[in-house]
Amino acid sequence: MITKQVIDELYKKYKKLPDGIEHLDIGLLFDYASEHHDIQIDDEGNLVIKSLDERSPFHKIALDRIHGISAFENSLSIVMHSSILFLNRHDSGINVHIKTNPPTVWEKMKWWFNKN
Repeated sequence: MITKQVIDELYKKYKKLPDGIEHLDIGLLFDYASEHHDIQIDDEGNLVIKSLDERSPFHKIALDRIHGISAFENSLSIVMHSSILFLNRHDSGINVHIKTNPPTVWEKMKWWFNKN
């Protein structure tokens, strides 16, 4: 089960980009997700997920923007700087987590003054 703690650990583990795309475990994508998600790598070095609509920002992802790939019991995660794509291993289901940054002190003060 994917919990907030698991998501936080993924962001922490894959905080930085790998030294090169050869350090990504791309084989996991083809082993666990290609059957239901029609995963491909195009000539331009993009990961293409055909189970997503072409208008989706996650349909085509540059491999050099992916921080890491991890497998779980029921899903496979593709970790990027501010988002994680969870591909279901048993069907074509996809979930996305978008990382939100906490408000800065300045934003909190501005909100507080506008509130009062």
